[in-house]
Amino acid sequence: MMYSSAEKVFIYNNDAENSVFFQQLQDLSSFDSFTTNNVYKLQQYTEALTPRVTIFNITDAASLADLKSSLNHHTPVSPLVVVAPESMRLEPNENVAHYIRAGDMAQLTDVVESYCLGNKKHDVMLLLSYSSTQSPLQKALSDEGYSIFLVHQAEAARQYLARNKPRIVCVEYAPRFIVARHMLFHPHIFYVDRAQDITEIKKFLL
Repeated sequence: MMYSSAEKVFIYNNDAENSVFFQQLQDLSSFDSFTTNNVYKLQQYTEALTPRVTIFNITDAASLADLKSSLNHHTPVSPLVVVAPESMRLEPNENVAHYIRAGDMAQLTDVVESYCLGNKKHDVMLLLSYSSTQSPLQKALSDEGYSIFLVHQAEAARQYLARNKPRIVCVEYAPRFIVARHMLFHPHIFYVDRAQDITEIKKFLL
């Protein structure tokens, strides 16, 4: 019986073959997780309790339809993480905070720990619209070896900043993020574009 939403992770997974993958996440003792293959049960639990993170595992057309149904019925309060194969092209949705490649446990764990445990000190928190390809800005930062917390949803970015301490925050200068920028609190916040030169950014990372 779950009495508190603190440090809860809700997982939708309708593929038994991926149970081992998600069991690795569930074995982390720092938070509790609830897994279901029933999207309606997931919605009921989410209405009763607000988890720190909700993970939606996409494997086929049926699970993709379940995701769309879930998003049509409610707007996630907690960060929504979509896990999907790299070969599956997904339409971006403004309610999804993270898109993670299936099997990438390192990134999934970093995201969940950031929201649940906090105290992460990434070099850059990057609030950027989702694209199936890596942006030049993200690639340039990665090539320089900087640690990046990439997020695509403003409220999720706010929740991340409430618990973590990145060195700088970069916000894409896009209509959907211009207003959101003012609810993010950090001493070093910059507007950027997807092809941003990182020369100026690097000055704050030395």
